[in-house]
Formats: sequence, structure tokens, C-alpha cells
Amino acid sequence: MNRKKFLLSAALLVVAFWLAGCVTTPYEGEGKTRSDALLQKQFESAQKLDQTQPDGRLIFAGFAMHSQSKAFRNDVLTAERVARTIDPGAIVFKLSNPAPGQEADWPYATFENVDLVLKKVGALARPRDKVIVLISTHGNVDFLSINFSNTYYPHINASMLNQSLAALRDTPTLVLISACYSGSFVEPLSASNRVILTASAKDRGSFGCQFHSTNTHFVDALLNQPSFSDRSIAQLMEQAKIDVDKRETKQKLSPSSLPQIFVGSAVKEWANQPLKNWLNSQ
Repeated sequence: MNRKKFLLSAALLVVAFWLAGCVTTPYEGEGKTRSDALLQKQFESAQKLDQTQPDGRLIFAGFAMHSQSKAFRNDVLTAERVARTIDPGAIVFKLSNPAPGQEADWPYATFENVDLVLKKVGALARPRDKVIVLISTHGNVDFLSINFSNTYYPHINASMLNQSLAALRDTPTLVLISACYSGSFVEPLSASNRVILTASAKDRGSFGCQFHSTNTHFVDALLNQPSFSDRSIAQLMEQAKIDVDKRETKQKLSPSSLPQIFVGSAVKEWANQPLKNWLNSQ
């Protein structure tokens, strides 16, 4: 009899945990309600800044889409630091599916929210503004993974992301993708107004996404360079390629990731200007 009661109690406990998990998913229940409120708060903050700032600003949108490594959210924070160094009054959007031990204080990084944010960025963007979009997650060929609380949700492919980025129209846009096989996104996302940097070639993995990693190797090499604001994004990428290769060789990581760069015809001058001059460029 005691055994039956124990099994019943255990079963009820499992159900309780399952139900608790349901209400914290990004797509329904309490979790979605809370995420929606956090996203609305970011939208309201952006709107207030939009009303007080002159033309020629920086807008940053960062998405940490996988909950199995701390590196992804840390990548967003690193990129935000760079954005605020370039423009202390930058308009910032930050979304994350947090790893265990990280705060759940940002909206969830679902595709629906990625799409909403990029449409909002497009609505805010003025002719002389610049945009940085960062996505950090696990990936595969034409595949950016979305994972929340160890549960996988429908992924993002290049066609979906390209449709969302279309909301930015001709705004000069730097797209950073730190994920395995992220080079597979370069050709589908290529546009005259975009600079695209990826952590790997289309047929290669990338590294630095273990649970306790501070940053992915690519973002670390690209954005944690000394005096980065004195360099152009093209120069930063050139050095990042060298540093990533050295790190992979030293740690015997193979095959090498081979980070990729694409520079659109309309933003070649921008890509070769020091970051500190971005706000004054056309």
C-alpha cells in the first residue's frame, strides 16, 4: 500500500513539474505573458528614445536563441557593449532563451519575436541610421536553432530571416551570426545594404559554445579586440579570422571554422570606416 501511495505521489509530482514547464514556455501561458510584457517594455523604451534623438543613430538587436550555453547571451551583452561604445544613446533590443543560472529578464528569442523586433527596427530606422543584428545559437546548414529550457522549437532558416530583415529596407545593416554552418546564410541574405559576418563557412562548425563559455570564439575574437572602435568592421573581421585560426590550432579543433564576410555594394565605404565614425557616415 505504501508503495502504491509513493508511486502515486511521484506521478503527481511529475505531472506538477510538467504543468509548471508548460506555463513557462515561450509560446503559451505565464511564460509568454511575461515575455510579451518585457518585449513591450523594450518597444516603449525604444519609442521614447526615437522621439528625442537626432538622425544618424545606431540600433542594435541581439538574439540569444539557445538555452544550453551561457555563451549565447554573453555574446549579446558583448555586442551591446560595442554598440553603446559607438553610440551611447543606441536603441537596444535584447532577447534571450536563458541558460540555467542566467536571468529570465529579457523577452524570449522565438522566431515570432525576432520578426516583431526587426519590423520595429525597420519602423524606427531613419535614413542615416545604422543597424547591428546579432544572432548567437547552435546551428546547422540553413538552420538556426531555437531552444528553451532544453526543449527545441521550430528553427529559423535563411528565407525566414531574410523576410524579417527586409523590414529594414535600405538601412545599412551589419548582420552577425555566430553558429555552426552559419556561412550557409551568407548567400541567401546578401543584399547591397548589408555587411554579413558569420562564425563559420557553410560546411563548417564553429566553437566556443560550451555551457560555461564566456563568449563563442567568433564573437570573442571579433568584438573583444583592443581599441576596436579605431578599426573598421573589415579590419576587425580580418584580425578575427587570424585569431580564431590560432585558437583552433592551439586547441586542436578541426576542421577549422573559416569565418566568412560579405560586404554589399552600397555599404563598402561604411564597412571600411572606423567604428567610431559610424554615426557621421552616410
